[in-house]
Amino acid sequence: TNPKRQKVRSEYDDDDESFMSPFRKPLAQLTNQPVCLDSSQHEAFIRSILAKPFRVPIPNYTGSLGLRALGIKRAGARRSLHDPYEDGALVLYEPPPLSAHDQLKADKEKLPVHVVVDPILSSVLRPHQREGVKFMWDCVTGGRIVDGFGCIMADEMGLGKTLQ
Repeated sequence: TNPKRQKVRSEYDDDDESFMSPFRKPLAQLTNQPVCLDSSQHEAFIRSILAKPFRVPIPNYTGSLGLRALGIKRAGARRSLHDPYEDGALVLYEPPPLSAHDQLKADKEKLPVHVVVDPILSSVLRPHQREGVKFMWDCVTGGRIVDGFGCIMADEMGLGKTLQ
């Protein structure tokens, strides 16, 4: 049932036997020319890609926004995207408590809210990754060093920096 391999001779082979699988396809010649030479065709192709609505790439995902696209402003009072009081919630920012008087005075559209990592993501983070996410949040928001906004993640290979 296995097809026989063909013996391939080249000018570089002395007496070494070289075999090529019949399943191997030859490499295509690379060129620097775009696939479609007509720029209007290319523009139409790009527009058709960008016209498709964004879909969350997680099967059966039902977030707080349902199946609607990301970036839609929700009506009503400001609240965090995920429940900060849920067991195992990874809370990156907790707004300072406000007195009853301050809550009445404050603009409801500008009240700070909890920043919580999506529970689907935080459920797969290992403890050191959870600490790393908190560290990055503190560094990027300037919470670690005054007027310092950013960080460099450096650790051994295989500890999950990409996921963080």
